[in-house]
This record gives sequence, structure tokens and C-alpha cells, in this order.
Amino acid sequence: MSELSLVKADQAFVPKFNISAEATEQKEMALFKSALIGKVTNSAENNSAVDAMKALRSLSLAFERDRKKLKEPLLEAGRQLDRAVNVEREELDRELGRIELLVKDFTLLEQRRVREEQEAQQRELERIEREKQAELDRIAREQAEAERKAREEREAADRAAREATNAKEREAAAKAHAEAAENERIAREKAESAKRQAQEEADRLARAEAKPIEVTRASGQSNRKTWNIKQINDFQLIKSRPDLVRKIEWDMVAIKEILNAGGKLPGVIAEEDLKVSVRGKAQPVIEI
Repeated sequence: MSELSLVKADQAFVPKFNISAEATEQKEMALFKSALIGKVTNSAENNSAVDAMKALRSLSLAFERDRKKLKEPLLEAGRQLDRAVNVEREELDRELGRIELLVKDFTLLEQRRVREEQEAQQRELERIEREKQAELDRIAREQAEAERKAREEREAADRAAREATNAKEREAAAKAHAEAAENERIAREKAESAKRQAQEEADRLARAEAKPIEVTRASGQSNRKTWNIKQINDFQLIKSRPDLVRKIEWDMVAIKEILNAGGKLPGVIAEEDLKVSVRGKAQPVIEI
């Protein structure tokens, strides 16, 4: 989709706000009068301090009142923008959710297919390994049997050589000994060759079987595992894994009400304080 703007504004005017000269003058005067108050030790000084507080309070309230009044049209414009866009997005998002469910169902089927193929692949690789091992065991048994026979023939030839009474018998025994040794060598080489062939065949079958399993996925599609948290037992989780706690919020109003009533709260350390305030009347101070 192109970067063409889909939402149009009637006008691209954003007001720039300024503080009026009268407001600046009032602020400087209020600060000047409050700066003259350095101590409060009697009733007259207390009255002067409260008058200064009223002036400061009234001016602060006036700034806040005008801020809210001038900001409200901007907030309403933002709310109107949200409503207009949400109306347009509602059907799109609803249809998007429907298609997402269809793609999710297919993706789950694909994951199951891949998992089943991987399991079948693993079973086949294990079968190949078992058959290879069985063949190697068979070759080892045949080699052991051939070597046993050759060893017995060689021992028999050695006995014949020891028992020989003439040159002809000794020559026959020596020949039998050499033939037995040769048969033993041939059996050993034959077994080693058979082992290599069994290993090479098993490797070939394993390579052919262990091919990557392709996963069907559209261009731009991404899949990631997520979790839908159904419920959390706060106390159990905080007790077992305090490192997972990022923020704990306390009901400060209720805590102060308990303290005001003389109550005690374990784990709460507080000291009594006094807040002094005055009522002031807001005056217009901001112009645009």
C-alpha cells in the first residue's frame, strides 16, 4: 500500500499559545509581594502571608483554568479523530481477526504435520541405526568365527610341526600354518571391508532421510509462540518469583484514612504533617 494519507483534515491549523503581558505582570507582582514575606511570627504577618498565598493560588488556578479551556477543543478534535478512524477500522479489524483465525488453524495443522514428519523421520533414522548395528554385530560374529577357525588351524599346524618326524611332515605343517595365518588375515580384511560398507550404506540412507522438512508459509507471514494468561495468584507468584514484580500500587487514600483514624499498618512508616491551603479566584491570564 502506498503512503497516501487515508485520513484528511479540514484544516492543518494548530494554534500557538502565548502568555499575555497582563498575566506576566500579575505574576511578577504576586512574586514580588510574596518575596517580601520572610517570616511569620504574629497575626499581622500571618494575614500578609495568607494574602500572598491567595494571590499566588488565584493566579496558578487561572493558568490551569485557561489551559484546560484552550486544550479542550484540541482534545475534542483528537476524540473526533479517534471516533472517525475507529468506525472505519472496526469492519477491517473484524475481518482481519476472522482471517487470522483461519491462518492460525492452518498454521497449527502445519506445525502438527511437521512434528509428525519429524517424529517419523527420527523413527526411520533410529531404524537405520539399529539395522546398521545389527549388521556390524553379524560381521563381528562371522569375523570372530573365522578367526577362531584360523587360530585352531594354526595351532593344529604348530602341533603337527612339533610332532613332525621328517622334512616332508615339517614342510606340510609349515604350509598349513601359513595357510591358516593367511585365512585369518583374509577374514580380518573381509570383516573390515564389510564394516565400511555397512557404515557407508547407513550414512547414505541417513543423509537421504534427514532432509529438511519444508514449512508452508506465505511471504510476509510470521509465526511466534505466545501465551494467554488466564489467571495469576498474586501472592504465590510474588512469594516464589519476586524478580517478576515490576510495580506494586497501594491505595494511598485508604492508607491515610486508616492513619487519620489512629490505626497502625505493618510496614508503613509515616509522620503527621500539616498542609496549609487557601481558596483563590481564577483570573484570565492566557491569550491566543
